Amino acid sequence: MITPKQLIEAGLLENPFQRYPDTRFFYPNLSEQRKVMEVAYNFIADQKDPAKNLGVIAGSAGAGKSMLAMKLAQTSLPGIAADPNQVSAHGHTLGLYLNTNTVTEPRHFLMAVLEALSVPASRSNANRLEGIFERLTESEDQLLIVHDGPPVEQEYLTQLLSWSVEHEKKIKTLIFLQDLNNTVSNIGSLASFLGLYVPFRVPTNEEVAACLYARMVFAGLREPEKLLSEAEAFEIAAQSRGNLNEALRLANERLEDLLTQQNQVLMLKIFRNRNLVP
Repeated sequence: MITPKQLIEAGLLENPFQRYPDTRFFYPNLSEQRKVMEVAYNFIADQKDPAKNLGVIAGSAGAGKSMLAMKLAQTSLPGIAADPNQVSAHGHTLGLYLNTNTVTEPRHFLMAVLEALSVPASRSNANRLEGIFERLTESEDQLLIVHDGPPVEQEYLTQLLSWSVEHEKKIKTLIFLQDLNNTVSNIGSLASFLGLYVPFRVPTNEEVAACLYARMVFAGLREPEKLLSEAEAFEIAAQSRGNLNEALRLANERLEDLLTQQNQVLMLKIFRNRNLVP
């Protein structure tokens, strides 16, 4: 295991190859992810066809869906004014990221929406829905719900999107899915709201290698090539087959081995110097 002391001695402020999604390490130079971001921004800002307020973004395992989902949920965009062709100087798009591994029942889903909108909690789901609708009706804000995985709770999401159809598209949803072949079955009756479907490929070896270098720079290392050579970065990228999670795992193993070796060399020098002292 890599210790904080080892990282500091190597010139790192933190481990650059942490596998949990952390948008501080978002690398915008993956071409497919840039395309997804651009299309998603256009979808969020689009006020045409209110009945189509759901977008699906699909990619293979390890392509970076969770990072993209979290990044989009953190996006701050102008809200929609009373005239749907104009943006508001006061309203904003409020993003909510939902990992469907942790949102397991309707109450969790609605409570998360209430928190995102700063609406007081209520005991009943009916009152929670009413509070959500009142909050959005009384302001120029809009809500963007980003699901990382198939939505576990579809009944109340359907009610939110149905309300949005009649209220200037004030609630929009993006769903990130892994299965490219069963999009409709993964979202069930929500398919009636589908207005965007974007599949994206895994990054190239060159992009994965560049991402590894960028993460080291983000973690405070000024000369990352001294820690991970170009040949090693491309070897890791090739072994990962475009899976960013696998690339981070392999890079972390390489970093751990390197820091262990450096520590052993340092301890050996200390031991030798002590033996030379009379």
